[in-house]
Amino acid sequence: MQQFIEFSLRHWELWLAFFVILILLLTFELHAKLTGTLPLSVQEAIFKVNREDAIFLDVRDALSELDSYRERPIIINYSQGQSHHKIGRLLKNAGFTKCYHLKGGIMSWQNAALPIIKG
Repeated sequence: MQQFIEFSLRHWELWLAFFVILILLLTFELHAKLTGTLPLSVQEAIFKVNREDAIFLDVRDALSELDSYRERPIIINYSQGQSHHKIGRLLKNAGFTKCYHLKGGIMSWQNAALPIIKG
């Protein structure tokens, strides 16, 4: 035990780095839990659409009637400067349990050269 204490005192920078990284990881996890949405990459979003019949919710437009989609995964789409967190909390509080947001928003989808269909 004495060696551990001596090591810790001599290499306090390592402990500081460890705790900073730990706090950042915990903050990210807590943020994901509080916002009610989980981030998805473009590839993960395609998988959800193809395998789980997910829908995209474009928060640039007004929210419409969503009750018929309650059991389906909902992928929140946003443009730069918009906050998907508020929409995620709203949906989570309304009983939607499968809420995600697209990492990078609509720009990541466009950068992956994927089609955009408005409807």
